[in-house]
Amino acid sequence: MPTYRQIFMVFLKMGAFAFGGVYSMLSFFQRELVEKRKWIDQEEFTEGVAVGQMTPGPPIINTGIFIGYRLRGFKGALAATLGQILPGVLLVLLLGYLYLRYKELALFNSVLKGLGAAVVGMLLSVIVKLARGVLKRKAGILIALACFCLLSFAKVNPIPLIALSGLAGYVFFRRPA
Repeated sequence: MPTYRQIFMVFLKMGAFAFGGVYSMLSFFQRELVEKRKWIDQEEFTEGVAVGQMTPGPPIINTGIFIGYRLRGFKGALAATLGQILPGVLLVLLLGYLYLRYKELALFNSVLKGLGAAVVGMLLSVIVKLARGVLKRKAGILIALACFCLLSFAKVNPIPLIALSGLAGYVFFRRPA
């Protein structure tokens, strides 16, 4: 079992070096926590991502809180959260300053566009990995496709979709007592 310091340091590392938003950071989380350190397994990771997505607040922070809590309870959640957010807070302050000062420079705008394209590639990578873990049965595929279509084309609010997906998961994936 990792110590609080280890949890803090690993989440500090992930917070400092995993750029690109929720889904690109999830890829880093998966490599670091599931594959490299084996602190949690793929199923626990997927459950943490689901909890992180359905709770209020930033999904990646929520996922980190869930994993920290899973590892060492409340103090583990606190260590994971503090480690994860510290680099982001400092970097956003710096980037905000740079943006306000240099936003008119073509070089600065070009760099931002390149970073945006990289984020799309990272998102696709994480989506494929998550899909492999979750979409093993036809019911999971149908739930995912229904949510995608309702969000993308019908512009349905995601909150009822989360509730309905949980209900569908209960119906299709429950194990007999």
